[in-house]
Amino acid sequence: MKKVKWLFVMCMALLLFPLHVAAHSYVTESSPGDGEVIEEAVEQIVLHFNAGIERVSTATVYNEDGEEIEVENIDVESPDLTIFLVEPLLPGEYVVEWRALGEDTHQTEGSISFEVLEYEIEEEALEEPPETEIDEVAIDEEETTTDVVDEPNVAESDEVVVESSMERFLLPIVFTGAIAVLVILLLLIKRFRK
Repeated sequence: MKKVKWLFVMCMALLLFPLHVAAHSYVTESSPGDGEVIEEAVEQIVLHFNAGIERVSTATVYNEDGEEIEVENIDVESPDLTIFLVEPLLPGEYVVEWRALGEDTHQTEGSISFEVLEYEIEEEALEEPPETEIDEVAIDEEETTTDVVDEPNVAESDEVVVESSMERFLLPIVFTGAIAVLVILLLLIKRFRK
């Protein structure tokens, strides 16, 4: 009877500290949508994932000739990844290949494709800004007073993000393993006392 009580207590302890269960991160929605045909300028692409993703997740945009499209910035605000383009996409077919590191530490990848049809370019975009006189003295003064700012090492910060994800994932496993070792030790001690 005492073994049954002990087993019950151990099961309750495991239920109080459940293992982290998470789904792999895949794109469930996007703007433009997968297979969509659109007739307007595309300046950004948004990928929405079904589960949380880490900042190291990335994406690349290719045109129909397989050439990489220049990207200004990729912003990851889990579960969304937004690609900001340098210039609006010209008419044609495009493929977005993405790689995501999920909060469950599993890497997933995939792609979406869409087509941009001819669209009207707004007249405001075509107008050139008025030319202004440049004060060369002000530019020289600005250059001499500008301090060099250290940029953070992106590789180091990405490693920290991955490590924290691993800790979240491994902590319940390590805890469960420690409980299992403790149970085995207690059973061995009890057996040798007889």
